[in-house]
Amino acid sequence: MAYVLTYSSLVAAIEAYLQRTDTTFEVNIPLFILLGERRVARDLKILGLKQFITGDLQANQPLLGKPARWLNTSAFNIGIAPNVTPLQSGNYRLQILQRSYEYCLIYWPDATQLGQPKYYCDKQFQNWMIVPTPAFAYPYEIAYYEIPNLIDDTVSTNWITSNAPDIILYATLLETASYLKDDERIKVWEDYYNKAKGSLSEEDMRRIYDGFSKRGG
Repeated sequence: MAYVLTYSSLVAAIEAYLQRTDTTFEVNIPLFILLGERRVARDLKILGLKQFITGDLQANQPLLGKPARWLNTSAFNIGIAPNVTPLQSGNYRLQILQRSYEYCLIYWPDATQLGQPKYYCDKQFQNWMIVPTPAFAYPYEIAYYEIPNLIDDTVSTNWITSNAPDIILYATLLETASYLKDDERIKVWEDYYNKAKGSLSEEDMRRIYDGFSKRGG
């Protein structure tokens, strides 16, 4: 049976790598793991952390709530039918473009005016703002990168522990080195982390190129 890194085995590995089992250090291990997971989620934009959501925009409503673990938006498209109002069968997809909040306010200052969406932006961390304000319930598909389920005593595994255990291990060890003020080990764990991250990113790019070539690109 293939080995799968779990929360408890990651804790044990950290203790073994550093040969530390003192209480002061052990009580901080959950924090080191959390910081390591956050680092990985920020640094990696790969297929395993990419999600898609679909639904219908709400007419007369410029705001759309983001998923709970949203981290970064990759693409946003809506279905439209040319010269047909409201939407009917035969929709085709239109990419709406990301702009700054300030740009969207200048482009569409009156949210009560309706139209076909053209741009979107982040409004705080929880919402997207869409301009023009949707005139109809346009169907949408959004691709985004998420923070994986964070592991702890109740959630033992996630996509990273199952598919990239070396990355979360080295990311966590890098956080411990900062805590221990071990400058020499910071460089060591950072090198290991960067190599593991680079290998996974290259593997992800090969999947993209392989998929493109198989489509005859």
